[in-house]
Amino acid sequence: MLNSANLTETILINKSQLETMIALYEDSKLLSLNAFVLFFAKLENFSVTIYTSKTDQHKVVFQGHDFESDLSLFSNKKTTIVHQFKPHYGSDEVGTGDFFGPVVVTASYVDAALADELIQFGVKDSKDLTDDFMRELVAKIQHKVTSVTTVVTPEKYKTLIDKGYNLNAIKARMHHHALITLRGKVTKKHPMIIDQFASLKNFLGYIHDLPAIPQLVLEVKAENKYLAVAMSSILARVKFLDYMDTLSLTYGIKIPLGASVYVEKFALNFAKKHGIDVLKSITKSNFKTLTRIEDALSS
Repeated sequence: MLNSANLTETILINKSQLETMIALYEDSKLLSLNAFVLFFAKLENFSVTIYTSKTDQHKVVFQGHDFESDLSLFSNKKTTIVHQFKPHYGSDEVGTGDFFGPVVVTASYVDAALADELIQFGVKDSKDLTDDFMRELVAKIQHKVTSVTTVVTPEKYKTLIDKGYNLNAIKARMHHHALITLRGKVTKKHPMIIDQFASLKNFLGYIHDLPAIPQLVLEVKAENKYLAVAMSSILARVKFLDYMDTLSLTYGIKIPLGASVYVEKFALNFAKKHGIDVLKSITKSNFKTLTRIEDALSS
């Protein structure tokens, strides 16, 4: 079993609370070499990390145990983020809900030596972080993290769909490739965590013709519980954003994310300008959005 004895909680504080918090923990202040850290204090049972900010709100991370009373001084609402665990592998994917662009899966390995540092940098589920923050974060720490990223481009995605794979099957095989490749690099036996998107039976069915994933764990919302999964979600997100930036530069226009009504209108106008075949080459072929655009163009 992975150890979750040490907890991590994050809150946002305003300028007035910032001054109060710094005064409260001034006697326990320690130097931090992390460029993102404004103030760091180490108490008997927990640490307090205040991050720099360009706004009036600062992110604060409490890590350890028995800090509930201190936390309540500054916030009535607590948000649980990633716990500190024993060494493990973890993988996550992005791009599956975006009409434009690829599917990206990243697998990362985190050991005890790296865990504290990642938490101090603010690593948690990418959905709880801004894109700008993640890009800065990755620039600072990606060289510290052993990871493997696999990308299925829209063209490859179409090929797999045409061969009869559904999205879950594609994701399962991407996770398999990333985790098995990563384990070959790290060569250590530890749990391999995947943010669950299918039942264990179905997942194993998707990869039945591939070597087994040792110590496999499927868990819902794993990115909120396992540090390696959270790190993978960030690395995958930044890789996806970089791909979309390149796509935007290629066509001289900002390609939107997601699959909203706005995205569909954008895609229709894009197809009118560049042609339906070009649109198909940069979008996911099984989205109903594409069918509606083809119908609109032919009417």
